[in-house]
Amino acid sequence: MKNLATFLLIMLLLASCKKEKTTWTTDWNVPIVHGTLTLDNLLADQYTTTNSDNYLSIVYDQKAVGISLDTLVVLPDTSITNKTVLAFPVVTINPGFTWSDAYDQLYDLGDIEIKKVICRSGTVTFTLRSPWPGKTLMTMDFPKIILNGTPFLKSYHLEPGTLANPAVEVDAIDMSGYLMDMTGVSGQLYNTLSGTFILESDETTATYQVTNQDSVEYQVAFSDVEVDYAQGYFGMHSFSDTTSIHLDFMDKILSGTIDIDSIDLNLKIKNGFNLIAQATITMVRGINSKTGGSVDLSFPDLGNVLNINPATGEYYNWQYSEYPLIINNSNSNIVAFIENMPDSILVGYDIVINPFGNVTGGNDEIFPGSTFDLFVDGEFPVNFGANALTLTDTFDFSYTGNSSYTGESAFITLGYTNGFPLEATTTLYMLDENDNVLTTITGSTSIKNGIYDSGTYLTTETSGEVNFELNDSQILALESTKKMAVVVAFTTDSAQKVKVQQSAQFDFLLKSNLQISIHL
Repeated sequence: MKNLATFLLIMLLLASCKKEKTTWTTDWNVPIVHGTLTLDNLLADQYTTTNSDNYLSIVYDQKAVGISLDTLVVLPDTSITNKTVLAFPVVTINPGFTWSDAYDQLYDLGDIEIKKVICRSGTVTFTLRSPWPGKTLMTMDFPKIILNGTPFLKSYHLEPGTLANPAVEVDAIDMSGYLMDMTGVSGQLYNTLSGTFILESDETTATYQVTNQDSVEYQVAFSDVEVDYAQGYFGMHSFSDTTSIHLDFMDKILSGTIDIDSIDLNLKIKNGFNLIAQATITMVRGINSKTGGSVDLSFPDLGNVLNINPATGEYYNWQYSEYPLIINNSNSNIVAFIENMPDSILVGYDIVINPFGNVTGGNDEIFPGSTFDLFVDGEFPVNFGANALTLTDTFDFSYTGNSSYTGESAFITLGYTNGFPLEATTTLYMLDENDNVLTTITGSTSIKNGIYDSGTYLTTETSGEVNFELNDSQILALESTKKMAVVVAFTTDSAQKVKVQQSAQFDFLLKSNLQISIHL
């Protein structure tokens, strides 16, 4: 009985304890992201180099315009169909009988006059039909269609046939690599293929008779011929357009201004064709899509007609000709152009090939892979002053809470070691899955700049921390936050200009410090 009373007392006490929740508070300190930022994070390797003064230069060498003229030299699909017609009503065909037919086939290419091409690809298909009652030998002889120095010559053996059921032979030849001389049988024409069809008896002893109704037919069909090389006159053509170049390394810059001393920018016009050309640069406009600002570049050759020399060399060994347009701070407004921080450049151009007609006597050449190009080639020494030059980066974030625990206070801390001679302010943006901004948190202090030595261009690293304190509504927004964007605004000390070495880096650790109440 005593034991039963003791047991009931313990159960009563336990039941009383369940009516009150147990609560305690704990600190959670969790790293979010750690990394090292160098200029390589902002600029791909092809955009950076160490210059002769041993500090960083941003380089840009990209094709703005590329025109391929092989679209002008197109050999259309064509077929040559001929029938042999004997002059006599009845002819006895003895062993050794031979008959031939030479012909020229003209391609209609408008004002383009082709003397010679080398085929990149294409097919020629021979279709031969013979109603002769004895065996025949048909030969296709194209002395001006040559592969590896050997003219095309191929014979076909056909069995006896009838008018109702002629013997047929079909053969398709890959034209890749073939040289086609298109000057005709005389060698004085253009756009003309020449060949000879040879018909022979293929019997060793037997004779047979054919009539003038027994026509032997041959068809030569060229299809899908693409040109790798061409010689001739390609006509007078003009190309005018405006093209846009996207400067992808500027995408992470949100706002701010920079102050620079000088920059060299070259526009290179490159001619990969052995023909005379003219080019005019009608516009170079830098556009900052974030601010809406634009600056038109002015320089001495803007709007001038420039005579571009032909390419040099031969089929297997040719070289572009280059026409450089030198642009710098002494002959242009290049400083204002760059300080606008464009993320795209519009280039307007007019290009004319053979502006004076056929002055080379039909000896223009298109080489394999040749193009007519406009390159933008610049070097920007990183010697500048910055005022709130704002960059951004985004990373994924995940936080899940429930009714058992709630956040009481929260900090996000950015620990850093700064090897750049730039101080900065930082702001965090909490984003949902659609990149909508849920809330903004400003750092408690600025990032200290590295200590810059103007004599050696070296920067001594500085270290510190920046805290971002979250209020109650921001803590509640953590569960909806799927990404965080870090926005950093860099400024040089007293607007001085600094030179940044390529080895400079910014090492950081972003961590969360949450004080959480747990309820059981």
